[in-house]
Formats: sequence, structure tokens, C-alpha cells
Amino acid sequence: MSTVIVGKILGWIGFIALVHSTYSTYEHLSYLKAVEKVPNDMPIEITVECLFSVIIFAISVILVAGPLKPILMKSEMVKKSIDKVDTRPSFNTFNHRGRIIKSSLDIK
Repeated sequence: MSTVIVGKILGWIGFIALVHSTYSTYEHLSYLKAVEKVPNDMPIEITVECLFSVIIFAISVILVAGPLKPILMKSEMVKKSIDKVDTRPSFNTFNHRGRIIKSSLDIK
């Protein structure tokens, strides 16, 4: 079995376990409200199940994700030409004072 399939299966297991732990929490709080007790702490079983499901889900995300790409500048610069790297349109100013200076220098 490939790691992607294992990751997807673990993802569903983690998701179902998380849904079950939320339902168990709701049931526990409903029971405490019915017997008129103050909810102090969650039972350790529900807490462990919630943490277990989050860990399983995180492992599944790691298994399903593809390989990491390099982030070195050298590897990115190989793919681009100097024309794409050295374009700075913010420095191209077309509304400048050149025509005012030219008109003041023109002597007729």
C-alpha cells in the first residue's frame, strides 16, 4: 500500500475519532446538566481520545502531503531569465518634470 492510501485511511480514522470524542463530550455535559452537577473536568478517556485523534489526523496529513520543494534562491534563479528578475515597473515614472524643464528652456 502506498503512503498516500495509508494517510487517507488514517485521516478518516482520525476524523471519525474526533467526531466521536466531540459527541462523547456533548453526552457527558448533557448528563452532568441532567443530574445538576457542575462540570469541573472532562473524563480522561475523552481527553485521551481527542488527543489521539488529533495526532492520528496530523500524521495522516504528513503522509498525504507531497514532497517538500527546495526554497533555495539558487534553484529558483536557474529557472528565471534576467529580464524577469530585473523588471521593476515601480521605478518607471512617466509623469515627470521633464516637459516643464524643456518648455522653460525653449527660447523662441
